Amino acid sequence: MLISSQLIQSAVSGAMLQKPQAKAPRWSEDELGKIEKLLPFHSANKVGEMLGRSGNAIKIIRQRKGIKASSKSEGWVTANQVRLLLGMADGRPIIGWIKKGLVLGHQINGDSTWMVHEISLRRWITSSLSWAYFDPSGITDKKLARLVKLAQDRWNDTWLSTRQVADMKGTNTKTVLMAVKRGQLSAIHIQEKDGRHSGAVWAFWAVKRSDALKWEYNAPAVDLMDDLHAFMLLARAIGLSNERIAILCRLSGETINKRMRMIDKMRLAPNLIKKHKRLRFISTGAPVVRVHADWRKYADQFPHVRRAFERYRSGRASTEDCYLITRILKVQIAASGVKCNISALGKCSPETLQRLIVKMKRAGITPYLLRR
Repeated sequence: MLISSQLIQSAVSGAMLQKPQAKAPRWSEDELGKIEKLLPFHSANKVGEMLGRSGNAIKIIRQRKGIKASSKSEGWVTANQVRLLLGMADGRPIIGWIKKGLVLGHQINGDSTWMVHEISLRRWITSSLSWAYFDPSGITDKKLARLVKLAQDRWNDTWLSTRQVADMKGTNTKTVLMAVKRGQLSAIHIQEKDGRHSGAVWAFWAVKRSDALKWEYNAPAVDLMDDLHAFMLLARAIGLSNERIAILCRLSGETINKRMRMIDKMRLAPNLIKKHKRLRFISTGAPVVRVHADWRKYADQFPHVRRAFERYRSGRASTEDCYLITRILKVQIAASGVKCNISALGKCSPETLQRLIVKMKRAGITPYLLRR
């Protein structure tokens, strides 16, 4: 195929008419100084916009002149680097520290990266206040971990949650919070501790152990013979754990544990049984379980137990249901005089539960199951 001479002449003429591309102006020392000052706070594209250059031009001259990138600026570390340094699973709490002004830092303009000032970070994590926000035992840097350990030894205290204070004093978290709000107990307010609930109105409270020990909590007189403690005894008799009883009674597990120990120590179980005849449960005299009852007689008082057994009967039992039923049946085994470790539940599933039922029947124990 022949190309016409007219076409060739037209292409040559068009190329001669094009103007040569203008070269970018040379970099001045002033511009280089601005790049070095701006990069810790702005992305390359943003710096380019400020100087009338492209983002690629900023990246190229930065590399040629040995200027560090925004995320690698001298004296700064990224929030993710801090996360790894402190052994944390999530970097959002660190961003929260910056936003709340606990540490000096910023988000790079034009980028999603957050930066933390190294000196500010070191001062923060060696301060006792910071240990209410994160667990210092996870620090991976040996030198930094040693500095924190020395600071902890000098402080000689620890932070407690309101739940821990409540368990220490034998009360509930509501009482602890009321003491804090009334100024009777010193505490710090930790909003958005995990960095995942921006603008949340609720917050954590942290109390120093030394302040918790000084707090004079006058517990109200407890009537161990009232309906509440009779219900607690019945719940234990059918096989519920202290944690489960605590949920039903709206108390802490530690409080339930203390009350039950008091009832045992003072040998009040027979009196409770006698006084609250409507409970209709009896003491077996077995050495492992002092009181025991067939939960089916009290299904109206423990509907969640009945529902768990119903789901098991229909083949829809969850893992939680299996744990609940296994414990109740193990309490029944112990009450029958057969040696049984009630607390060692292991992995509970419909299959393991079925094996336990077979074992009970072989031992001559009829399990407290719902009839089909």
